[in-house]
Amino acid sequence: MNIENQLSKMNRFKWSRTIVVFFLLLLIPLAFSRQVNADSPVVTVVMDGIKEPLASGHPYLENGKIMIPFRIISGKLGIQSAWDAKTKTLMIQQNGKKIVLTVGSSTANIDGNPVNLGIKVTQKEGVTMIPLSLVSDHLSAEVKIDDATGVVSIRTPNKEIGKVDDFGRKIRTTNLPKNYKDYPYILEDIPNEVYEMKISKLMYYKPDAKTGAQLYKNNEVTTEDMVKIMDRMKKGFDLRLNVDYKTINPVAFANEAFKYENQSISSRVIRLKEYAQWVQKNKIQIEGTIDPEPSLIYDTGIRWYFRSKVRFRIINYTEYKDLLADFLFDNDSRFKKGVWYEGYADISVSMNHNIGVGEYMNIGSMTSLFDNSKFYEVK
Repeated sequence: MNIENQLSKMNRFKWSRTIVVFFLLLLIPLAFSRQVNADSPVVTVVMDGIKEPLASGHPYLENGKIMIPFRIISGKLGIQSAWDAKTKTLMIQQNGKKIVLTVGSSTANIDGNPVNLGIKVTQKEGVTMIPLSLVSDHLSAEVKIDDATGVVSIRTPNKEIGKVDDFGRKIRTTNLPKNYKDYPYILEDIPNEVYEMKISKLMYYKPDAKTGAQLYKNNEVTTEDMVKIMDRMKKGFDLRLNVDYKTINPVAFANEAFKYENQSISSRVIRLKEYAQWVQKNKIQIEGTIDPEPSLIYDTGIRWYFRSKVRFRIINYTEYKDLLADFLFDNDSRFKKGVWYEGYADISVSMNHNIGVGEYMNIGSMTSLFDNSKFYEVK
């Protein structure tokens, strides 16, 4: 899929910069219509320094309530549990306290007394989801929400987990990947094979290229910048990966999706609108999300990349053609209908300013899930 294999590195650099300058001259003011947001945005939850992976039944926010999969705390915090599949009842015991939850009910029975949880216990993709408030209010656990990063941290009281990063995740110093020096630190919850993935060469200019370790060391990016960039990336891909021909509004979709791009090509609004119209015509339904990793970044000399966990499935379509708003989507790829796919993708971000990465770094028209990625079918 590398469209520039036959260009020299210098020519690629000049070609890219020329395009940026050209399109900057084409920028025109754009008015945005109503917001379009994906349902149930993903929430990052870290349990004793280990991040809950983006998988089936991942944590999410619904009606102001954070829902987490019970598996996060199952077997931890001194908890014992039993599941009755027939009645869809979950029984929890901790330090003599007995809690009974029923799927579909917002009332818990705690030591024989009914307690309103404010939201129903539910099942998502076969995973029992419980409100975070149950853990913070009724179980022995330290629960904090970091205002700066938005990360939900659940900790076993008095448990020492060692050194963590700014997002509360445990840093490891043993069994390191071969290229560990390319990263500012190595996390306990990310396998070496993810760190050792090759970087994208779609747009690469070696003299200006930098590893994530160099970006951090040179203070070219801060944790605050990371939070802002990743938030925009998530919102942008929540739009791209959650489309439904039954409900999509082409104008609203185009305006909102462009809002999270780097504003380099104003005609993108037209392209995005055309894609949304194709969604309607081709009866496309897709759902998914991304989870960028703040330590897995690098600069190719032309744009930055965030290695990101990706999860998506294509639910419906009439014709297997241009199913995603992605210029590298392969119409011969044949992702199976209704099947979940997970993996990691290097997602590019760029900006049209010399400074202010936290404010201006965004996904762009050439941002793709298929530039440099590995996906597998979830069995």
